[in-house]
Amino acid sequence: MLEPQDLADQLPHPIGFVLGGGGSLGAAQVGMLEALAEIPLRAHLVAGTSVGALNGAVVASDPAGAAHRLSHIWHDLQNDAIMPGGFWARLTTVLRSRTNLYDSPRIGRLVTEEIGVDHIDELALPYLAMAVDADTAEPVRMTDGPLLSAMLASSAIPGVFPVVRRGDRDLYDGGLVANTPVLEALAMGAGSLVVLDCNYPDRQITRPTTVPEAVLYAATIAARQQLERDLPVAAREVPVLVLPGPEYLPRLSPLDFRGSTPLIASAYEAGRDFLSTVQVDGPGLYRR
Repeated sequence: MLEPQDLADQLPHPIGFVLGGGGSLGAAQVGMLEALAEIPLRAHLVAGTSVGALNGAVVASDPAGAAHRLSHIWHDLQNDAIMPGGFWARLTTVLRSRTNLYDSPRIGRLVTEEIGVDHIDELALPYLAMAVDADTAEPVRMTDGPLLSAMLASSAIPGVFPVVRRGDRDLYDGGLVANTPVLEALAMGAGSLVVLDCNYPDRQITRPTTVPEAVLYAATIAARQQLERDLPVAAREVPVLVLPGPEYLPRLSPLDFRGSTPLIASAYEAGRDFLSTVQVDGPGLYRR
């Protein structure tokens, strides 16, 4: 069996962690990070989108302790903490805004409180969060400035959450253009990539039953296509390690946060098994 430290030595530096979007399925990234921490295999730079930008901010603030800190956030998450209010609250919000069912998700503020950092420049590692310009549809790579607005903009799903004003631009969720920003991490100078994706291809997509779920259903399909297009491009340049999704996966909507604990545990087991056997030998795509 491969010694874990061998894998850490096989990956050229700097190692870029890439965390994709996926709503409540971002809990799986905590389990993946727990498996990586056991090696230990740590990031030198971080790129994330949507919930991956939120989890990624914790990684960039504390690369050694991120898994532990994120577990405290995710194990206690409840739906009402992220998207408070029932039907009448949603109706009031959409009538007031005319564009979104919920106000900004509270998880962004929970992350900010956990890491105690106001600006991206204060993070321990280089950090990138992806968004899209609401007026021009151009990708926006946020690498400096206020951290909270970057995380909120990156996770502002159109139709679900409001657009975020940052500087002189209105921004929406970066998953519309790069849900798993592997090429952006490569452009940051990564010598190898470790991909923590929520939309792993073997995950069965749950048919939507609500308007917000329908929005995410369409986004999930586009996200998978983007990742499968970009992975081979990056793999021609550097080693790309794609962690597997959890073996156990309840049929949860990406807006349902009640399954966080089993997702974390299952992703940890799958990640640990994968990392114990994979061997890296130059540029290429390494996945289960």
